[in-house]
Amino acid sequence: MHGVKRQPKTAASAQAKAERKTKEAAKLASYLEIERTFFTYKRQGKKDQEALAQTTKLLTLNPEQYTVWNYRREVLLNIFASPLLVEQETTSKPDVFASLRDSTSSSPHNTHEDSKTPEKEVEERGARNRNLLQDDLSLTEHALRAHPKVYWIWNHRMWCLTQYHIATASNYDDENWIWHRELKLVEKMLDLDPRNFHGWNCRRAIIEHLALSIILSSSFNNTSSTRNPSKTPLAFPALLSSDEIVHEQLNAPVKAKLLSLAETELGYSLRKIESNFSNFSAWHQRTQLLPHLWKAKRLSVVQVNEAVDWELELVKQAMYTDPSDQSVWFYHRWLIERLLSNDSTTIDQLATKHRRINVLQQEIEVIQELFELEPDSKWCAISLAHYHQLLAELYDDAQQRTKSRKRSQEVLQKLIELDPDRQARYRDLLDGKAHF
Repeated sequence: MHGVKRQPKTAASAQAKAERKTKEAAKLASYLEIERTFFTYKRQGKKDQEALAQTTKLLTLNPEQYTVWNYRREVLLNIFASPLLVEQETTSKPDVFASLRDSTSSSPHNTHEDSKTPEKEVEERGARNRNLLQDDLSLTEHALRAHPKVYWIWNHRMWCLTQYHIATASNYDDENWIWHRELKLVEKMLDLDPRNFHGWNCRRAIIEHLALSIILSSSFNNTSSTRNPSKTPLAFPALLSSDEIVHEQLNAPVKAKLLSLAETELGYSLRKIESNFSNFSAWHQRTQLLPHLWKAKRLSVVQVNEAVDWELELVKQAMYTDPSDQSVWFYHRWLIERLLSNDSTTIDQLATKHRRINVLQQEIEVIQELFELEPDSKWCAISLAHYHQLLAELYDDAQQRTKSRKRSQEVLQKLIELDPDRQARYRDLLDGKAHF
């Protein structure tokens, strides 16, 4: 390194280097032996506690081995289905997590009682399986601390969670329920890395399961399936805009819980955006929630317009904070598309058209002002060219249409200079061969 005085090599430093290499070679040899043993078990189709312990050793050293995660799930499923007695006879070693378990947990060593009832057997197997799942949740939690963006770890963790039984009404109201605890854990992970999309995907899956538990633990599930048994249940948040939720008055408590869940998520995404505008996942979360939430709350056209205006003001702050952040521009474009695609069959068509023109003109004015402050911002230019084109399609007056299209073409010409790597696309847009 520049400015750092080179230290002369000594016999002591050479010896330390040699010792370090020896230790590294020993670690590598140990790892390769563990890996060879695992693949031997895999070829043999070995799916017992010994194979499970071997996958634990390997994944502790290298959690990026997706083959090991995949086989571990096969091993777990085999153990889940096996009787306690068979498990005991085929187990030569306890699994690595045995010493970490609660001393009150059921032990497979007392499975030789001939008088055990089938109900007791099922109960003990369930306790054993829950212990194994809890072990894997601990394993993945430790792995995620060091490797927060490894897909295979997140995938295995979600698989473990889905192995728990479907909720009952009492589960959802219990703060210590596994899915509530998981949501709190994911929140802590997203506090450390707010833009980790694996964490956001996991959060969405958890929220979807919580919504499903609300449905399954209520009479709404039975009445809905009776009404149309062939209908596939909608996922959350699309469930909010279903006819059963929007129009059904008999399920007010269910609707209230689902709306509360959606509002909580909306508030969470806003907190993340306010702490850092450059959070694509948080913006995306709002695009998933808002349309269904508006429909579920049966907002009037005026109320929806007010909500859109509020979102436009929010994204305006983000645009001025960092004009180069594409996630902000994607969200702004989504809002404009919502504005143009709103169903207006039951309202004044002329008023709707005026509203669209006015909003587009206002947004173009805002972006033009920003473009003058940031003349090298390609996202300002792309949005201006696009919105001028949209505005031209709304105008009835031919002169206004021509003027707006001309302005769009001028900005596209500017983009060829600003962003030469994509000049072919901009030329296609100018020639009408491509679309925004």
